[in-house]
Amino acid sequence: MDELSSLDILGRRDFAKYAVSAGLLPLGLFPALSQPECPLRDVREKRFDSLVAILRAQIDSLWCGHQGDNACQVAVELLRYASHLPYRMRYGVRVALIWLDFYSIKHTARRLKHHSPGDIRRLLNQGETRRTKGSPPLILWDEDHLLHMAVSGLAMLGRLIIHSRPAARRLIGLGWSETCENSVNLVSIAPPPLADLSEHYDVVVIGSGAGGATAATRLTAQGRKVLILDVGDYVSPDALIQRVPQPDGSVKLAPPRSDEVLYRLYKDAGGQISGGLGKVRSKLDLVFPHRRKKIPPRQTINVCQARVFGGGPYVNNAIHLPISREIYETKWAERQPTGVAYEQLSDLMQAINRELGVNTAVTETQISDRSMRFAEGCRAVGEEAEPLPVAMRLQCSGCGSDNSVDSFGDHIGGIHPYSPGGANSFLVQAMHNPEPARVSYRTEATKLQIRRDAEGTPRVTSLHVHRTESCGRRTYAKVTADEYVVAAGVGATTKLLAQGLASGGLRNSHVGKRFSANVGTAVYAMFDQPIWPSGSDRPEPGVTQCFLVDRRLVQGEDGELVEEPALENWFHFPGTVALALTGWFQQFACTMRKFNHLSMSGIVVPTQVRCQNYVDACGEFHIELDCSEFELLLAGIRRIGRIYFAAAKPGDGVTLHLPTKAMLLRGGRQAMIRDMNDLEWAIGEIRRRGPAFVNLLTTHGQGGASLGEVVDQETFQVKTDCGQRVSNLTVADASVFPAGCEINPQLTLKAMATLAAEQVIRRTEPSSSESAAETVRPAA
Repeated sequence: MDELSSLDILGRRDFAKYAVSAGLLPLGLFPALSQPECPLRDVREKRFDSLVAILRAQIDSLWCGHQGDNACQVAVELLRYASHLPYRMRYGVRVALIWLDFYSIKHTARRLKHHSPGDIRRLLNQGETRRTKGSPPLILWDEDHLLHMAVSGLAMLGRLIIHSRPAARRLIGLGWSETCENSVNLVSIAPPPLADLSEHYDVVVIGSGAGGATAATRLTAQGRKVLILDVGDYVSPDALIQRVPQPDGSVKLAPPRSDEVLYRLYKDAGGQISGGLGKVRSKLDLVFPHRRKKIPPRQTINVCQARVFGGGPYVNNAIHLPISREIYETKWAERQPTGVAYEQLSDLMQAINRELGVNTAVTETQISDRSMRFAEGCRAVGEEAEPLPVAMRLQCSGCGSDNSVDSFGDHIGGIHPYSPGGANSFLVQAMHNPEPARVSYRTEATKLQIRRDAEGTPRVTSLHVHRTESCGRRTYAKVTADEYVVAAGVGATTKLLAQGLASGGLRNSHVGKRFSANVGTAVYAMFDQPIWPSGSDRPEPGVTQCFLVDRRLVQGEDGELVEEPALENWFHFPGTVALALTGWFQQFACTMRKFNHLSMSGIVVPTQVRCQNYVDACGEFHIELDCSEFELLLAGIRRIGRIYFAAAKPGDGVTLHLPTKAMLLRGGRQAMIRDMNDLEWAIGEIRRRGPAFVNLLTTHGQGGASLGEVVDQETFQVKTDCGQRVSNLTVADASVFPAGCEINPQLTLKAMATLAAEQVIRRTEPSSSESAAETVRPAA
């Protein structure tokens, strides 16, 4: 009873407080009820042993009964990663551990730290471990999704850290192409000097991603003095690479750690979540199990946004696909840029592709065996797997950036060595133009100050920023310029515009509306035989996304036409693969030990414009799939299943792992998806539970400052509800999209940013506006 008394000091009221929030893991479902100064400090001081116990059980499962890694060190690194998550998630780590300690005491009269790894697996069991008489009940998502999510969140963090560390990588046989392992090929680029924030600039560009960098390179090419601000840090291409000493004294390279990639390169360490808890009438509904179990689960979508100098092009796979004529002329109808017909936009997009060296040769030559397995399945069922056009150099090493960092300078996206006279990313080009852009990273734009001038026209008078210096000291400044271009990403741009207009006593009630996104998820195909190493000369992992299977209409069983969404083959390194699995112990361990049997494909479901999807004035996302979009997602899962089952061979079958938030049980045991009959059963189970049961994410947010309602269609200036334009405030990122482009938006965004930059050039040099507009665009 000693364990009980040690917890009893919390008191019933404290337990109620902690239990209420325990379900927020892993998705941060609702805010903390109290605000301890540092939730993770409490974990370090009081719950560290409980965390270690769970991690020992995971390690024991992976190494089949052995402690193949140091659980204490894993716990330390887990808390380091968690320190970069949003506050409510950090709070959730603390409370979930308290809750599970109480759960352990209830069923075993002992805290977690006193259990062996086998005992932990029997206690925290969703169906992976066989039950015996007297075993604790299963923790099932259907019966108590909040308790299930508390365990799942901690297990998810454990999987991420364990599989980011060298021991697990060695165990599962993670490999890399010889070219990538050679340290001679590594690229290191010194950080550019930080700009003087007290200077006056022609144009300040907020954001260094696809929109901001494009605008900056057009403006500097025309001789404008430009300052690029970005909240993200500067990260050299080689900064995250792992260097592995060899017995002969040499060094081999290994891919960056997945956990470090997430907290160094992504906002909220990749934990930015749209969604939360459903309707709760009382906090007691959460505390008492019989009432808590009646709370319906709610959809959650992980919104992944880069937070690094270079923005999205720094981390993405450099895919450049044009918006279709159909979308531009129908869903963008009456909201397109003034005077820009689709033919003109198409010419501009093609010119941008030539400027960046976009090609399909790389995706046709740097194909891994994993990707080929997907292509073979496509051919077997009569699907066309088209090579994706990417901005990568032809001598690409096929290292696989995994949405992280290109350490070899192959991607023409964010930071890479400058190629005089050759193709360069717009950010690199802007910093090497005759009038080079000045830059200030680790610099957050906090407020646009808007005032009316003598003629009553709204105008930005200054931009409030704070910069974190290399020493950690913060510098606060008001930056002044003739023109301001906001390209900070959908959430940040919406927040800046809403607060900026309010500072001048103005508003635009449409800010944050018309938000949409390409929502996706992944299906994992685990073949019976290893895919890699296969003895072939193909790179590992090659270009991580090299094939597109376009959306199409097919005839359903009832004779009606049914839409199937677009598919892309994907690849992820072990840390992020482990993050997405459903198992907590044995199931995830069995899957990860077969990492080299793995191929995967992603589904792209574009959401439509509707009032339920929006960005609020704080820049927070609110987005859900509706019923038709959810059915489209299920159609995508079915389509992937047909492809991978067709790729199976005699003696080399395939098991599908679906993107659900809990294991699917069939007859009390884990369901095995081995053929289309199994898959149809699984799809029925997912449909019954709804979209809240599926892991969903998006990297393609669009809208919030849409053309026509928030941004003037001709000048790209921000408007007020009264139709007045803020004379020197331009938007040049995906916020201006009046509807989703329903494909990777990078190329469309760069075209929109070019059009916006033309307007800024006209306003800053009115005497030669026509010539300026002609020269800003890339050569056709």
